[in-house]
Amino acid sequence: MSDEVKMPLPGSLQEIVGALLFASETPLTAAELREAVRAVDAEEGENREIMDVYRTCTAKEIDAALRGLEKALEVAGSGFRLVCTGGAYRLQTAPSCGRYVRALLRLDRPNRLGRASLEALAIIAYRQPLTKSEIEDIRGVDVTANLKTLMDLQLIRLVGRSELPGHPFLYGTTPLFLEHFGLASLQQLNEIDPTLQRSNPRLKAEQYRKEKKDEKEPEPTSAPAGDGVGDAGGTDGADGV
Repeated sequence: MSDEVKMPLPGSLQEIVGALLFASETPLTAAELREAVRAVDAEEGENREIMDVYRTCTAKEIDAALRGLEKALEVAGSGFRLVCTGGAYRLQTAPSCGRYVRALLRLDRPNRLGRASLEALAIIAYRQPLTKSEIEDIRGVDVTANLKTLMDLQLIRLVGRSELPGHPFLYGTTPLFLEHFGLASLQQLNEIDPTLQRSNPRLKAEQYRKEKKDEKEPEPTSAPAGDGVGDAGGTDGADGV
């Protein structure tokens, strides 16, 4: 008789998903969770039927397990919760417990953005991608220092170059921005304020070219009196005499 102690099988798919998220150093998508679950096969002596239930789990079953885990953590009041940012899931300590976590880890007080930087960030979030000059046109002031602060905090990043003359840099938000503000995607911004929509850099470039073309086209002018064709014909007739 073998003295080897066998580990008990997990009681539910929700339990497995919770363990995976707890052990992962990075957020996991539903597809990654499913792949990890399906990669484990039954070992010798284990109940293969039970393991096959997990190994053949569907995307809908993973989603149901995530919803169940989220509700269970909320009901338990365990001090952490399930959050989804940018389509990936992770376990996060409850905001109400933040001061205690910082005290335990001996962390300084978190960086707080000033009003000017928050306004610049809001403009970028809703109108991205856009250039520094476009942000300044909206705010009416220089935003160099604000952009540096947001870049240092990794809330915004350079996402490309504009098609406008000079090809200035375009700014956009980062995945950390979504994580910091608890957003699953940028589409949630439209739910917060539907009147603010993100801009399209290609449309802006086309509008700029159209305006420049209109400036270059001369306005039609009428011919001065006495310079008409009939006058020229009369002169030729006079010369013929």
